[in-house]
Amino acid sequence: AMAVLMTCYGAGFSLIPPYLSDIFGAKELATLHGYILTAWAMAALVGPMLLSVTYELTKSYQMTLLVFIALYVVALVIAHLLKKRGLRQVA
Repeated sequence: AMAVLMTCYGAGFSLIPPYLSDIFGAKELATLHGYILTAWAMAALVGPMLLSVTYELTKSYQMTLLVFIALYVVALVIAHLLKKRGLRQVA
């Protein structure tokens, strides 16, 4: 399980620069990558605390999983909207 987790984490980390470059172009890549890595670090700090607080309140991981699923859906929608916007600006 740990190997799968680390593989997924590494794939996400290595795919950020090409994804940003495809959508926004190479000119803004360094700035946007810095923002993404800052957000990633903040998520690494806040995520475990959110998990802990939610577990302490509910004594279950079910609510925590639902919260993280909702956050992933929001991230997916934002990524889709950014992709549309980025492609329109390039064209």
